[in-house]
Amino acid sequence: MKRNFNIHDLRIFYTVVMTGSTRQAAQVMSLTQPAISHAVSRLESATGVQLFDRSHKTLRPTEAGQYLYTEAKFVLDELVRIDEALHSIEQFGGRGLRIASSPALALVYAPEAVKRYVDEHGKRPFSVDVESSVQVISAVETMRADFGLGAVGRDSPRLNFTPFLRTDVMAIVHREHPLAQRGAIAVADISPESFVKPLWSDYVVAQGDIGDTAALDSSMQAHMTLVPGTVRAVKGISLVNALSASDIASVYPDIVALPLTSRQWFEFVLITRREAQNQELAERLLGALHATAQARRAGVFADTIQLIG
Repeated sequence: MKRNFNIHDLRIFYTVVMTGSTRQAAQVMSLTQPAISHAVSRLESATGVQLFDRSHKTLRPTEAGQYLYTEAKFVLDELVRIDEALHSIEQFGGRGLRIASSPALALVYAPEAVKRYVDEHGKRPFSVDVESSVQVISAVETMRADFGLGAVGRDSPRLNFTPFLRTDVMAIVHREHPLAQRGAIAVADISPESFVKPLWSDYVVAQGDIGDTAALDSSMQAHMTLVPGTVRAVKGISLVNALSASDIASVYPDIVALPLTSRQWFEFVLITRREAQNQELAERLLGALHATAQARRAGVFADTIQLIG
């Protein structure tokens, strides 16, 4: 059975489920309530299934309705993406560049690298979204992003994972912290009372000598993008990758970055789809990623940031 329905009715149905009633959906969409009800009826006729259980005072989606609601979100989001791409082509002669980045790279490095890429290869709009490495993979695979910057890879017939950076784990320390004057910090010397534990939303841990770090506990935890502010607020200490440490130290003068006495590191990968056009763009982006990282390889960061490839 072929099921034909129009996007306008699908959008109305999605809004009804999201708001919980035809009345509220009508207000959100600036339509009459009968127009909303007729659209839902047309969609049920077109799909051949009942989308709502009408035996209750409130509209409740049936199993088919809940399934369609979930799928409708992806369809409507994709239409927005297509509309944005067409607008970008019309205004700038090319699609906007979309990068999905793990939190560990998103503080300053990823936006700066993408801007460098855009400046060198033609002006166009770009966006940098922050997601876990696992979500970054999904974003590239489902074409929500053109490229991904993450810390994990996997076997995929549709994706390439190209390592481009290896960065040591470093300590970021408030200048008034007792350990701030040391040349290097031993993890065993970090007091749990002053330690801000990053929430590694990448679902990965550092490689190398991580035994003492794994045992380090703390009652203070923060998402990677909030770690610098939390360290400043409590005049504490945290452990981040060297690239993030470089960015944080350059933005916050009251925070210093110091190497660890033990060797721990992260390896970051560029995630691309296996398409001929994307491979040429990927090579250009790799150049921008390396150049941006190279600019940070000075002083205490000279040996803690390594370019790969």
